[in-house]
Amino acid sequence: MKKLITILIAAVAGSTALSQQEYTYTFFGDNIAFYNPAAVGSNDYSSVTGTFRKQWVGFDGSPTSGGVTFDMPLEKFNMGIGGMVYQDHVGVTNQTNVGAMYSYHIKINENHKLAFGVNAGFDLVNTKFDRLVYWDEDDELLANDYVNVFVPHFGFGAFYHTERLHVGISIPRMISMNTDQFNTVNFENAPSLVTHYYLSAAYDFDLKNEFSLKPSVLVKYTNNVLPQGDVSLICYYKDMIGLGAAYKSLGFASTFLQYNYKDAVIVGYAFDFSLNPLQQYSKGSHEVMVQYRFNTPEKKFKDKPSLN
Repeated sequence: MKKLITILIAAVAGSTALSQQEYTYTFFGDNIAFYNPAAVGSNDYSSVTGTFRKQWVGFDGSPTSGGVTFDMPLEKFNMGIGGMVYQDHVGVTNQTNVGAMYSYHIKINENHKLAFGVNAGFDLVNTKFDRLVYWDEDDELLANDYVNVFVPHFGFGAFYHTERLHVGISIPRMISMNTDQFNTVNFENAPSLVTHYYLSAAYDFDLKNEFSLKPSVLVKYTNNVLPQGDVSLICYYKDMIGLGAAYKSLGFASTFLQYNYKDAVIVGYAFDFSLNPLQQYSKGSHEVMVQYRFNTPEKKFKDKPSLN
């Protein structure tokens, strides 16, 4: 009994912490524009990235999320544009996020650029209380069968990048407005969604015998919650087949595989597993990523200039 209570406390504590943090995808390194609007247009090709994730298989109502990100450089104008449509489903709540992104890239020298970007969009949160099992029939919160919350938001980001390196910071929901609460503007905590701060970094190493190595880091912070981070490492052979591993805060790890077809289509699959007591009840998490690149230059990744 004591062991069971300990496991339940750990599971509840972990889920509580996660509820205050937006979940990051295992393939975050291939879709940085999802977290930072300044990253759009940083590549020399346009792309459409689709991601689907099923979290904690085996739990009823476990998170399911997915969507599409569009990223396009306007090199002639030193700009980038993009957009995204994503949806998360957790229990009886659905959240839809729609946003547009714009960036301007300042050329420091031939290989180094500094970009600043903004994003604007909205979140639509729908909760269906009629699907819940409850005992207090007089609870005012449950008086309606469902509740819809519409929250427009505005964000900002900065992104330093070369052909091999990137470092970025962003606040996707710097300003949010909840029309259901007298059009209040909140700089720290949106009435229904929490403001997050992101720091990302990655570097592309060339190794011997046509191998390359790419470590990536994504750190996120929100008020009253300890910072959380994801660390990812992938090894590519001939820029075609990649095998990687990742570690996530709160005791989660991932293994993943990627295939790059002629630098035009990238397909990836990731399996996450728990390193905490949750592993006794969950069958892991699955994630699939498909990215289509178009208007790509003829040069290969192995021709990238060095950082200096």
